[in-house]
Amino acid sequence: MRWNLAVAALATSWGFISVIVVGVKLGPVPLSVYRTASAALVLAAGLALFRRLELLRVPRRRGRLCASGVLLAFHWWCYFETIKLAGAAVANFTVYTAPILLAVVAPLVLPEARSRIALAAVVPGGAGLVVIALGGGGGGGHVRPLAICIGLLGALTYAVMVVVTKSLTTELPTLTITFWNYAVASVALAPFLPTAGRILPHWGELPWIVLLGVVFTGISGYLYVSLLGHVTAQAIGILSYIEPVSAALLTWAILGQPFGWQVAAGGALVVLAGALIVFFEPAEVRPIEAPSVS
Repeated sequence: MRWNLAVAALATSWGFISVIVVGVKLGPVPLSVYRTASAALVLAAGLALFRRLELLRVPRRRGRLCASGVLLAFHWWCYFETIKLAGAAVANFTVYTAPILLAVVAPLVLPEARSRIALAAVVPGGAGLVVIALGGGGGGGHVRPLAICIGLLGALTYAVMVVVTKSLTTELPTLTITFWNYAVASVALAPFLPTAGRILPHWGELPWIVLLGVVFTGISGYLYVSLLGHVTAQAIGILSYIEPVSAALLTWAILGQPFGWQVAAGGALVVLAGALIVFFEPAEVRPIEAPSVS
């Protein structure tokens, strides 16, 4: 249960990402580049400090690792762009259809059994997100067909990325996967910077961008990849439903965005889905661990 609870706590902390994205008036491309680049830099600095730079070597699965980084870059671009186009509620509702995809696809491509608990939790979790989105809990913007399409692309890339990254945890150390995910994502997004209206952040935005990159990307990403070795892809997908509820609460408390009964009712359903996973979904029988690097 402790691993599922750790994922739930991590997903709750991700609610701060929506607060930062709404507050920082940068486009999705520069925001994603700064996020991934600062995360890669802080991880490299940490490895250098503890004299573990050998973890930057990738002895195998380089193509799959690069694919994981590209998927990560595209996923975050989709998520941020949907927030900018239609607000946090619509972004979270569309992007977080990914757990449904994971519940269907993960058992087909990963060595994990289909989880009845995860399938059951999809029902209250998905219903809760629908209620939140229809109530406009995230604030900000009209629902456009383009925003829905981009959000659904974000869901697809997230589901594929989880499957690819989880498969990598059997063969590569967690820090190796995390660093190269962010480094590749930065390189993949950098050529699109000239298309952004404003590239450089204002001075007042810098602390928030650093917080987003270092804490909610670098450190958070390392913890996420670590937990993938102990929790099934289906469970981690359902537990990620907690993020949009946390985002709605935090954008209300910090930014003053609307918080109505729909968010409360939808949030209760999402919490119920998360509770089903935390208390009834077992951790993997054989936790996946990468080979140690001496």
